[in-house]
Amino acid sequence: MLMGDEPDAALDALWPRSSVDFVVVGACAFFGFTAPIALFDSSVLFTYHPTFMSLGFGLFMTLGVGAGLKLRALAPGAERVKALWAHAATQTLALALAIGGFVAIYRNKATHDKPHFTTTHGKLGLLTICLTILSPVIGGLAFKKLGALDMLPESIRPLVKAVHRRLGLVTWCCGMLATLLALPHPAVDSGALTIAWQVSVFVMCAGVAFWHFTEPKGARGDGFTRLDKDSQS
Repeated sequence: MLMGDEPDAALDALWPRSSVDFVVVGACAFFGFTAPIALFDSSVLFTYHPTFMSLGFGLFMTLGVGAGLKLRALAPGAERVKALWAHAATQTLALALAIGGFVAIYRNKATHDKPHFTTTHGKLGLLTICLTILSPVIGGLAFKKLGALDMLPESIRPLVKAVHRRLGLVTWCCGMLATLLALPHPAVDSGALTIAWQVSVFVMCAGVAFWHFTEPKGARGDGFTRLDKDSQS
């Protein structure tokens, strides 16, 4: 409620409601907080990489993707814009942390004179960081409230929105796959805790898939199976 009056539609749409919502949010919190607690050492440059990435992808980006899927049911207007700002905030935090994690591992390898992007995890990580930068750029362009969308021809505005939605989901999937590839690495492996982290990542993946296929899409459509013809927000 806002000021004891009418329900806040944006908060109601984004707030966990079902048992699935609470389980996924719990998995995000567990992975996003326990990984940094277990792995971070301020005197070891490498540890900044898994710390920032677990927070960026495991916590903030997963919650941001969930927000993006849930706000589809909101009609154009102030409440939808409010929900979009929440989505943008979590994804901006995810971007900042991802860049920090990338810089940490790049500098760590340079310090130890090791080659860059030679492993599957490293190559996928490079792709993921590029997509992580590109997706919010397109998202900012697609967010009508910021004004940039109005500078584009009206005929391509739905395409920009649809591309952002698709790219955002692909980016998150790449991040989750890169995470799963990294967890068994000797520098990260923490025994039973690693197994718990892997389970939590699978829970997040299942939860996002559940949201994608079950959350109401409203009249605007889902932005994945067809172009969104409405560009009101």
